Amino acid sequence: MRNKFIKFLKDTEIYNEEVFEYIKPKTVYLDHSEEATHFYGVFPIVDDNNIIKDIKLCVPKIKDDLTVSINIHEYVHLLLLYRDLNKEYKESDYDELLPVMYEFYYLKDNDPEYLEAYKEKISKSNNKILKKYIKEK
Repeated sequence: MRNKFIKFLKDTEIYNEEVFEYIKPKTVYLDHSEEATHFYGVFPIVDDNNIIKDIKLCVPKIKDDLTVSINIHEYVHLLLLYRDLNKEYKESDYDELLPVMYEFYYLKDNDPEYLEAYKEKISKSNNKILKKYIKEK
């Protein structure tokens, strides 16, 4: 399944070897469970001036299409934060849009049933930007 993850990143032209090498020693892999989802994410390490100095990653071990999609989502977050290393950390309501778009793209062909459940979950969230996006899909 890991090969499927890498192939997707390369096919969508978002694979970056430099980012993979950078994050490798800073990654924690968890067994996937509903409880573990609260720990998944890309975590910027900022200094006293709110400058991104480092990044940590926590993702599920890749075992199936669901865990591939989660890894895609977090990898896109990682790319965006990596681009901003040594710059000021700023959060935005748009932060979830690009990761979700890539995740939807993957799920459309690989797990359409979960995609529909995911859309339903988003429709109940507070993120107006994502709600608007799923209405258009």
